[in-house]
Amino acid sequence: MKKKNKEVVYDRMRPKQIEEILIERPIAYLPWGAIEYHGNHNPTGLDTIKAFHLCIDLAKKVGGLVLPPISLAANLIKSYPGVNFPKHSLEFSEKLIRSICQEYFEQLVEQEFKIVVLLSGHAGEPHLQILRDVADEFNKKYPNNYFWALAEFDVLPDDLLVANHSALGETSLQLYYAAETVDLESLPKDREISLEIDAVSGDDPRPSNSIRGKKIADTFVKNASEKLSILIEKYI
Repeated sequence: MKKKNKEVVYDRMRPKQIEEILIERPIAYLPWGAIEYHGNHNPTGLDTIKAFHLCIDLAKKVGGLVLPPISLAANLIKSYPGVNFPKHSLEFSEKLIRSICQEYFEQLVEQEFKIVVLLSGHAGEPHLQILRDVADEFNKKYPNNYFWALAEFDVLPDDLLVANHSALGETSLQLYYAAETVDLESLPKDREISLEIDAVSGDDPRPSNSIRGKKIADTFVKNASEKLSILIEKYI
């Protein structure tokens, strides 16, 4: 009989299963995404999908529990200066993002998690900085806990991934995790890709492939797990 993979997603688990992991590895992973226009070639939930799957892969390597993803973000392409993509994005206030992050962190402390890893798939600013600021605030408030807010590119070399919007990096990750949601054929073949027309910021996504996506994911898990091993020694 084929052995099932160990479950790490919080809302798919029963209380006893959750408690067993909490005793050994009281780490919460909070994937934070968005509903945002990512051009015609990628799904609106790209930021959420990649953050959720990266957190699952990291939890399976290090231990801990992955919370359901949050698809609420400020500072989307919808309001980016110089472009006109008003549809297919749900944008929320910076005040709301800060408040939700604070309330999540407070409740995760109450649930006896010692380390909280918030992975933001959306890197719009100041959205990402707000999450980092709340993490800093809670590290001061709870010195026996640790809150780490990051984007995936924070722990990756620039030649592998930098901040981008629906470009080579994000599209390759999406092809690795959910290839059925990507349509590279919808990209133009007879001109350069641009932010203004295609909603792409970064390297041309047309050469994207799942092999590159896997390399990005594997390197992220390796590098993030190395930092987590240091945090585990100190806080757990």
